[in-house]
Amino acid sequence: MMSSGAFGYLGDYVFYWLVYLSLVVHTWCFFRFVRLKMRRGPALMIGNGLIFFCLVGAAALAGESYLRFAGVATDSFGVSLPARRWFALHTRLNSAGFRDVEWDRAKRPGVHRIAFVGDSFTYGWGVENPDDRFPDIIRKRLEHLSPGKFEVLNASKPGWNTADGQAAIRDLRGRYSIDEVVLCHVPNDIEDVIPATAEFDPLHPPEPVFFNVDSSCLLDFLYRRLYLPRLPSVRGYHDWLAEGYASPDIFDKHRKSLTAMAQFRDENGIKLRVVLVPFLKVGGSRLDQAAVHGRMRSVLEALSIEVVDLLEAVQGIPPDELVVSAQDAHPSARAHALFADAVFQAFFSGTNR
Repeated sequence: MMSSGAFGYLGDYVFYWLVYLSLVVHTWCFFRFVRLKMRRGPALMIGNGLIFFCLVGAAALAGESYLRFAGVATDSFGVSLPARRWFALHTRLNSAGFRDVEWDRAKRPGVHRIAFVGDSFTYGWGVENPDDRFPDIIRKRLEHLSPGKFEVLNASKPGWNTADGQAAIRDLRGRYSIDEVVLCHVPNDIEDVIPATAEFDPLHPPEPVFFNVDSSCLLDFLYRRLYLPRLPSVRGYHDWLAEGYASPDIFDKHRKSLTAMAQFRDENGIKLRVVLVPFLKVGGSRLDQAAVHGRMRSVLEALSIEVVDLLEAVQGIPPDELVVSAQDAHPSARAHALFADAVFQAFFSGTNR
C-alpha cells in the first residue's frame, strides 16, 4: 500500500467534504422549493431524513477532521494516523536505530557501560519525554552519584522478544563494549515460541476488508476501538500467553534463550541482570502474572542472574493511574518513575561515589 503521509489520503478527505456539501445544498433546495403545505407524508420523511443526515455528517466530519489533523496519541496497536503522528513528533532515533542519545563506539577508560535491553515498555511507547523513562532516570541518578563513571544505553525496540534481546546483546558487546546488561522482560517476550494459526494470530490483528484505514481516520478509529477488541484473537491475547507459559515444551524453548544469555555472560565476562516488567492491564482470565514472575525468578536464579520483580512496585495502585491512556496500556511516566525507584534500589543503591 502506498504511504499516505501523516494526514492520510487528502483526496478522500476532500471527497467527503464534497459529498457533505452536496447533501447540504440538496437539503437547502428541498426546503427552499418544496412548499410548506406539500411537506407531508413521504415529503416530510424526506425532509426529516435530509436534516438527520446533515447533522450526522457534520458530526462525522468533525471527528474525521480532528483525528486526521489534530489527534496525536498512541494506542496499543500504534498504526492509526494519530499514533503515527505521535511517533513522528516524539521519537528520534540515534545512528544505531534506538530511541536514545548518540552512542560513542569507543568507551572512555574507567567507564562502566550498561545497556538496558527490552521492548516497547523500555522504549517508552507513549511517553513523550525520553528522560521520563526508567533507564534514563537511572542514568541521571548514576551520573549524580558518580559523575563520568557510568554510561547507560537504552537499546530497546517495540516488538522485541527474548530472542531479539539475545541477538542485540551480542551485537552491543561487539560494537559498543558494554560491561553490563539489564534485560527488561515483559510476559509477552515468550510470543516468538508460541504457535499461531491463520485463524488465531494475536500478533497480527486483521486489517479491515471493506475500506482502507488511511482513507478515513474516523472509520479506522471505530474499527480499532469497537470492533477489534471483540475479536477472539485480540480478546484472548493474554490467555494465549498463559497457555504458552503453561506448556512445558514452549516454556523450555523460552528458557533456552535465557540460558544462552547466561552462557554469553560467562564467556564474555559481562554482568547480566533481569527486570521483570509486568503488564499493567490484563485481559482474559488465565494469565496469572504473579505465577509467571515466580516461575521466571526460579529460572533466572538457577542461572545465577540477579532479578528484580516490578510487580511489587505497582501493587495496590489502580492500573488506570499507571498506563498512558485508556487506549494505550503501556506504562506512563508515573509508572516509569516507580520502575526506576525499584530497579535503582535493587541493582545500583550500593554504587560508590
